[in-house]
Amino acid sequence: MGGMETSEPSTAARESRDLEDLTGPGRVDIVRAALLGITPADGAAPVAVQLHLSVEVDRVHHRPGAGVSVGYRVGYDGGGGRVNEYLVASTAPRLPESDQVALLEDGDRQVRVWRHPHDPALPGLAQACDAETVARWLTDIGRHPAGPVRLDLVSYRPSRRAVLRAGAGTDAVFVKVLAPRRVDALRRRHEVLTGAGVPAPRVLAQPGPGVLVTERAPGHALAEAIAGALTNPAGLPGPEVLESWLDSLPAAVTELPARPSWADRIDFHAEAARAALPAEADRITRLETGIAGLLARSPDRPAVPTHGDFYEANVFTADGAVTAVIDVDSLGPGRRADDLGTLLGHVAVLPALAPRVYAHVPGILREWTAYFETRADPVELRARTAAVVLSLAAGTSPEQGLARLAVAEAWHTDAQQRT
Repeated sequence: MGGMETSEPSTAARESRDLEDLTGPGRVDIVRAALLGITPADGAAPVAVQLHLSVEVDRVHHRPGAGVSVGYRVGYDGGGGRVNEYLVASTAPRLPESDQVALLEDGDRQVRVWRHPHDPALPGLAQACDAETVARWLTDIGRHPAGPVRLDLVSYRPSRRAVLRAGAGTDAVFVKVLAPRRVDALRRRHEVLTGAGVPAPRVLAQPGPGVLVTERAPGHALAEAIAGALTNPAGLPGPEVLESWLDSLPAAVTELPARPSWADRIDFHAEAARAALPAEADRITRLETGIAGLLARSPDRPAVPTHGDFYEANVFTADGAVTAVIDVDSLGPGRRADDLGTLLGHVAVLPALAPRVYAHVPGILREWTAYFETRADPVELRARTAAVVLSLAAGTSPEQGLARLAVAEAWHTDAQQRT
């Protein structure tokens, strides 16, 4: 596999090399070898991809200790003309075996490659990506499509989860795909919320292995309200309105299994940041140590109901009110400062992402922070915000990673100055 070394001084070093192998020039040889070894879905002979093979890196997913996955846009000259496909290469361990997955080995290092949507860990994904199958699912629940079903892949984390929007005419639902062993727990989280009258999407069906069909959330993502706050200030919910959704979470949420927050896994996210920005490793380690020290001094508090991933893409609003919150996979007991810090941290990186659209965000952050620090310990709030921003430094471009690292440092410095 492109001359990959077998020496493994540490998990971090191995995964750093995996990142280089899967995103560097050697990716072409990896994909070529994989294409010759994958059994095509239609049962045809493996393709010969020697001519004009192009392999463009689309997405990089790194979970420290759990492998690296990279999505590629692949093109090559086939017998009937140019062929374009989407492939995924992953070093994630313990993936199920499949004849639609090519296994490439070099010593004790392994890379598995598959054509989308044949993810071996998500057996329901291929069905969820088939419009005719989804149309039957909709018919079975009484939502007869008014026309051909259009499927849009909203998000995809290889071997972990995928979300698709399924629409026909003006009607739309969302199809969530995850490992079958996890689907019942997610359905339970949805039912805890909707059963208590909390604004959240209702589960409509569980039609396939690891597949849930849910309602579309009404309104628009909070990110849109933030972007339009200058021209439509009444459309932006105030911080007290945002927190009121958290206040509405039922006590039953604390009976769900606890999941580590972004701040609880600062070591995990710092390692990912070091792999993504190796030249900044010492800087990241200093930040990690500083944040961990502040968090260690956080006051003890009883667990409260938390969303676990409360930020502007998951919060839906209309006319200044919260209409729903989606992605409830992490719903469970935790600390309010984690939910508030998650929101602040994600919003804090928006100006670097789209400077013209979000130039006014610093003012919003000041207002929200001033309110939230009356609801949580000010030092803890800022430290947890810094931890969230650090978690966002990996999985993006190096330029954005550096910008986010600087934002995390600013929040950490602000927290330190208040001790």
